[in-house]
Amino acid sequence: MKVANNTYVTLTYTLHNDTKDGPVIDQATKEKPLEAIFGHGMFLPRFEECLQGLEPGDKYGFHLTPAEGYGEYNKDMVFTVKKDMFLDENGKLSELCKEGNTLQFNVGNGIMPGKIKKVSLELVEIDFNHELAGVPLYFEGEILAVRELKEEDFGGGCGHCGGSCESGSCDGGCEGCK
Repeated sequence: MKVANNTYVTLTYTLHNDTKDGPVIDQATKEKPLEAIFGHGMFLPRFEECLQGLEPGDKYGFHLTPAEGYGEYNKDMVFTVKKDMFLDENGKLSELCKEGNTLQFNVGNGIMPGKIKKVSLELVEIDFNHELAGVPLYFEGEILAVRELKEEDFGGGCGHCGGSCESGSCDGGCEGCK
């Protein structure tokens, strides 16, 4: 079976900074592979395009520009806030407010991770860019297995869209539910 939308893919990868010879950023091995549903936004879009049509045993290697990966670094995603935002009810600075820590912040449309870049006497600088924003990426690896989706891949939901056809939460919009 080939890698395609609506398949369950098991693969290895080594993610390098910039080129095949660049420093290793992340890795999934044969002992601890990456397993995910293909075509449902679980991978970077360009990553999925590069794997489309591969079969178990196929090896791959490709480069992604920052725009194809996690986006360009955006200095407008770095904010400076007053340090008192991190004070507890006793007026003490939270232990979590330390340079290098990544915290979850409640923003207008949900929760977003932000990395504490700098803590000064009055202010805290927080970077909301993805940690790999602006970084060119090189992926290499192997497709280990490809199979059809099963209901349990969606936590017991519809094997086509993830909803529950029986309970009516399936919107009927997927090909398998029509």
